[in-house]
Amino acid sequence: MANSFLYSFEPYIFLLLLIHIVISFILSVVLSEYTQKRFVLNTKEVEKKDAHRLEEIEDKSWFYKLLFKVSLHKNNRKMTIIFIFLFNISIPLVGYFFSLWIAWYLKNVSYEKKVSNTNILNLDEFGFSFLKVERIFGESSMTDLMKSEHAPRPKKLKALSALANNPSPANLKIIRQTLSSTDDEIRMFGYAIINKAEKAINVKINHYLEIIHSEDEQYSAEAKAFATNELAFLYWEMIYTELSHESLKENFLQDVIKYVNLAKSFYIPEISNVRRKIEEYETDIKKAAASAKTSKEIPYEQAEEYLKENLKIENERLEKYNEICTKLYIIMGRVYMNKKEYEKAKSEFTLAQQLHKEQLSFIVPYLAEIHFLTGNYRVVHSILNETKNLELNATLYPIIRQWKVS
Repeated sequence: MANSFLYSFEPYIFLLLLIHIVISFILSVVLSEYTQKRFVLNTKEVEKKDAHRLEEIEDKSWFYKLLFKVSLHKNNRKMTIIFIFLFNISIPLVGYFFSLWIAWYLKNVSYEKKVSNTNILNLDEFGFSFLKVERIFGESSMTDLMKSEHAPRPKKLKALSALANNPSPANLKIIRQTLSSTDDEIRMFGYAIINKAEKAINVKINHYLEIIHSEDEQYSAEAKAFATNELAFLYWEMIYTELSHESLKENFLQDVIKYVNLAKSFYIPEISNVRRKIEEYETDIKKAAASAKTSKEIPYEQAEEYLKENLKIENERLEKYNEICTKLYIIMGRVYMNKKEYEKAKSEFTLAQQLHKEQLSFIVPYLAEIHFLTGNYRVVHSILNETKNLELNATLYPIIRQWKVS
């Protein structure tokens, strides 16, 4: 009975095949247009990449090249039509439904979006300190080299020699890490560099102490004030570079405070005196200029030139003293930060700002850190957003960018 049923369709087999081909073709054309919006059309850039890929398979077989060409043009509408048509032809009837479902799925499928909000600072994460900033060249590579157990000794010795030529605070911190090395030669070399740097600072300290305590009149009040200023920074360097023993740290901090205050006791009154002299010279210059116009005599013109020269000297002195006092306020602020006396530190940095209004990029980070440590995050955001040139600092750059977008 089944055979008779099949035989009854035999006269219509070619008609059914033709209908199947027509339906498959119509579906392939319609669905290719429907799904084409899902794929990116060929562009000159895509074609250029395809041509480059074809050049790389010149030595492959013709069949491999053919398959590769077809795969390269999968976003071409002609290839989409051919694919859907062959799919329908190979699976009669059922293929229609599968083609419709595939087209609908490709057009409407959506993927879960992963939202990564980097514009919000997690203040809980920042509760204790700023994010750790690693140097991608310079200090970081040196630190890794010194700590590495597998780095060859000649490389470590060469790196230590390079650091020894510039015994800056940052370099001395790196050299100190060699004191715990298991290699005797590396450890002794590092100790020798540290010892040499410590002796160099001690020589300077003794030199300036002699000037301060000298009763000889060859040293003026300004020379002794300069010596106290240098001593403050030398004792701070002993702390900052960790050259001093931990047990001496508190004593050195007291020495820094002592010599900063001694230096301030000279420079702050001198700034007032210099400003008063500048005002007097400016007044005298105006008088001399007025007299020169009325009398037309040479002595008045010479007097005006003499006063201007003196005014220039006093302006230079004022700039010099302001620079010194700015540094004194900053170092005192850093001492107070070290002692966790943040309000006193803020006062010192604010005074430094008032004296040095033009270049604040080296003062502002300290104020921002104080506000951060005291929980004033909005003030930190405001300070870092308004201050220019901070992003030029490679160490601060990641921190500045993160606070600016918060």
